[in-house]
Amino acid sequence: MHNKINKITCTFENPDLEKKYFDGKWEKVSSFYFKVIIFIIFASSMYLLSLVLRDMVAIKSIINPIIFITFPLFLILKSEEFKKKYLEKFLLFLPIINNPLFFYLDYERLSNLPHIAFIPLFNAVLWISIFPFNFIYAFLACTIPFLTSLLLLTNYDTLNAPLIITIYFCPYVLLISGKWKSERDSRINFSKSITIEENRQLMHETLKRYFGDTLSDKIISQKGELEGENKWVTILFADLSAYSTITENMSPEIALEFLNEYFTKMHNVIKEFDGHILNYIGDSVMVVFGAPEKLKSHENQAVKCSLKMKEELIELNKEWDEKETSRYWKNHGIESITMRIGLHTGSVIAGNVGSQEMLQYSTIGDTVNVASRLEQANKDFNTDISFSSEIYTALTKELHDRSSLSGEIILKGRAVPTKVYSI
Repeated sequence: MHNKINKITCTFENPDLEKKYFDGKWEKVSSFYFKVIIFIIFASSMYLLSLVLRDMVAIKSIINPIIFITFPLFLILKSEEFKKKYLEKFLLFLPIINNPLFFYLDYERLSNLPHIAFIPLFNAVLWISIFPFNFIYAFLACTIPFLTSLLLLTNYDTLNAPLIITIYFCPYVLLISGKWKSERDSRINFSKSITIEENRQLMHETLKRYFGDTLSDKIISQKGELEGENKWVTILFADLSAYSTITENMSPEIALEFLNEYFTKMHNVIKEFDGHILNYIGDSVMVVFGAPEKLKSHENQAVKCSLKMKEELIELNKEWDEKETSRYWKNHGIESITMRIGLHTGSVIAGNVGSQEMLQYSTIGDTVNVASRLEQANKDFNTDISFSSEIYTALTKELHDRSSLSGEIILKGRAVPTKVYSI
C-alpha cells in the first residue's frame, strides 16, 4: 500500500488510504461532533430568542442565529454518509465565515471596542484545539479569523499596531506548525499501524495455510506454546491405492499437480466435517477429529467425512479423465483411483512435538497406531473404509445400519483379536 504523505496538505497521496484514515477518525469523533451541533442549535436559539424579547428583529441581527439553527437541523436529519461528508465542513464554516459576518453585521457598535478584535483569534485557537480538522481545514480555520483580527486592529490609532501584529503572529505560526506536525505524526502512526496489521494478517494467513483455521488461532493466542494434553479423539488415515504404480511414469511437476488436486479436494471435505489435518506423508493424510478443539460426536463426523471423501474422489476421477491425466494409470490396467481409509477412536496426547527450533502439532498414542493399521486392513478385506468396534458402537442408527463386520485382525501388542467393520 502506498503510504506517502503530502508535505503540504499532510494527507495520504493514496486516496483509499486517506479515506480509511478519515473513516477511522470519524468513528472516534462523530459523537463529539454531534454534541457540538446540538449545542450550536441550542445557543443560536437562545440568542435568537433574546433578540426577539429585546425587539431586535432586524434582518442584520437575525441572519447569524437563523443560519446556525436551520443548517445544523438539516444536517441532523440527513443520513450518516451525508453527515460524514459535510458535518466537518460545517464546523469549519463557523470560524471562517461567522467571525467576518458577525463583525460586518454589527460593525458600527463593535468598532468602538478595541478588545473585540481579539475575539476572532481566540475563536481560531479554541476551534483548532477542540476539533481534529485536517491540516488544510485547520489552516483556513486559523488564517481567516487571524486576518479578521488584523483588519479590525488597523482601525485603532491608539494601539501599537506593529507590536500587536507581532504578538498575534507568534501564536499563529505556533498554531499552524503544531497542527501540521500533529496531522503528519498522526498519519505516520496510522501508516505504521496499517503495516503492522498487514504483516499480522499475512502471518495469520500463512499459518492458516499450514495449520488450518483452528490450530493457527490457537498457536497465535498461546504464542506458539501448545502444551500436551490428554484428549479423546478419532483418528483418520487415508491413503491412495497403488500410488507408486500411478506416479512412476509421471514427471515431478505432473505428480505434484496430481497430488495437490487430490489434497485440495480432501482438505475441503475434512474442513467441512471439522477435522484437522495433522500430516501429509507422500499420498497419505492423517486427520484428527476432536483436537485441538473439542468436537461432539467426532466418531460420526469422521465416518461421514470418509464417505464424502470417497464421493469427491469419484468426481476427481471424472475430471482426470477429461484432462487425460488418467492415462498414466489406465496404461497399467488401473481403471480409476481409489483410496483406503482407517478410523479408530480413543485417548491420545495432543500437543507440540519436536525440537525447540521446529515444532509440529500432532497426536501420539496407541489410538494413532490402531487407526493406521486399520487403514492397511482394507487390503485384507477388500474394503475402502475400515474402523474399529469403538467407532461402530458410537455411530448413529443410520450409519450403524449401513456398517458390517469385515472380520478380525491381530494387532501388535494385543492378545485378543480386533474386530474390523466397514461401510
